[in-house]
Amino acid sequence: MKKTLLTAALVAGFASAAHAESSVTLYGVVDGGVGYSQTKTTLDGNFYDRNGDYVGSFSGSAKTSKTGVTSGNQSGNRWGLKGVEDLGNGTSAIFQLESGFDLGNGRSGQGGRLFGRKAILGLTGESWGTLTLGRQYNVGDDFLASIDPFGTGFGQAGATNVLGASWSGRYDSSIKYMTPNFSGFQAALMWSGSNSKDDVEYTVSNRLGATVDSDELKVKTRNNLISLGLAYNNGPIQAGLVWDHQKAKTTVNGNSASSTVNAWNLGFAYDFDVVKLHLGLGQQKDGLIRDSDGSSGAYNDFAEDYGILDFGNSVGKGYRQTHWLVGLSAPVGENGKVLFSYTGAHGKNLFADANGFAWEGRRVSGDFDFVGEGKLRSNVFSLGYTHNLSKRTNIYAVASYGTYKTTADGSVIANVEGRRGSWSREVGSADATYKAKATQINVGIRHRF
Repeated sequence: MKKTLLTAALVAGFASAAHAESSVTLYGVVDGGVGYSQTKTTLDGNFYDRNGDYVGSFSGSAKTSKTGVTSGNQSGNRWGLKGVEDLGNGTSAIFQLESGFDLGNGRSGQGGRLFGRKAILGLTGESWGTLTLGRQYNVGDDFLASIDPFGTGFGQAGATNVLGASWSGRYDSSIKYMTPNFSGFQAALMWSGSNSKDDVEYTVSNRLGATVDSDELKVKTRNNLISLGLAYNNGPIQAGLVWDHQKAKTTVNGNSASSTVNAWNLGFAYDFDVVKLHLGLGQQKDGLIRDSDGSSGAYNDFAEDYGILDFGNSVGKGYRQTHWLVGLSAPVGENGKVLFSYTGAHGKNLFADANGFAWEGRRVSGDFDFVGEGKLRSNVFSLGYTHNLSKRTNIYAVASYGTYKTTADGSVIANVEGRRGSWSREVGSADATYKAKATQINVGIRHRF
């Protein structure tokens, strides 16, 4: 009897120790509410001949509004598993698998990926830092996202809408290292990319063995991003500086096409107890930093999706953008908080071009291209309130209003194909202005488990 009791006690003790060394946690966020959104757009342009005389104009307008149940307003809906195993000597193995979904219809998010929000495996140690690999967030999400009063959430109100993916983005096939926290200072480095090479050869021979056709195709594709950041978070001060370098290159039989984008972003916040100040500033050059899902921020996507005159290269090589954030947050009682932010951006490209004139897919007659100067402008004002009902549940209300403007001014190139071949020449000039006004209002509840 004593041996039985002793054995039971030992088994219970070992089970308890094993449980302490290794653990798996189920967690998630459920966020939904009711919202209203409206977008008004207008397009106006003028044509001139080679002498500068007025030829004609085009114009258009559109208005879209929507009211109903909204999903993932403050935080994207998700469920996930995360675990840790103590390996000894202060080092642990870690993993995290996180899946996103739409509360309104129950479908998986992130293009139907099982763990589209996050899928990482790594090691962490108190003395040397954390190393992870897989699909994960960039350095900006670690050092800049929390400086945004809206935490890059709440749709149009989030900083990524204007400031871009450098503030928060997901990257496939990435490796990230973060140092320990040294009296508030911390650094991080991430690499994400894919490099492939394909060699294809074929030969066709006739029955006599003579070669009648052959070809060789050599394709190299590289798409890499390097992100480096430094942060300080101690007491009332929070600051983060992140630099991103993204390069894509494709070589086909020795002929190469490439693009290189550089961006830097600086964020700063100071808590005065009665109010907290939030500031952000950054630039992007020769294009836009994109995450692995192709996003560069809703404001930038607006310029491409609605684009003026199919402005394909307005945000390509030669493009330079400056963006900023000014925000305030203040506690209201013990459980409430008021949020405010103003985000803006100015972009310009002296070498923009468009492959054909179009207004939301409706082509203007004739085969014309546009070459000239493109400018982008945006201003977004957001006001919100959150109130904690408990440690895990809160309610919120947010209203956001944004104005977006794209302008173009340059030469019109006519493309002609005839019996004697094809040719292009300048036939005149054009200017155009595309404007959008977007309003979003959301009221909802968020529960974390």
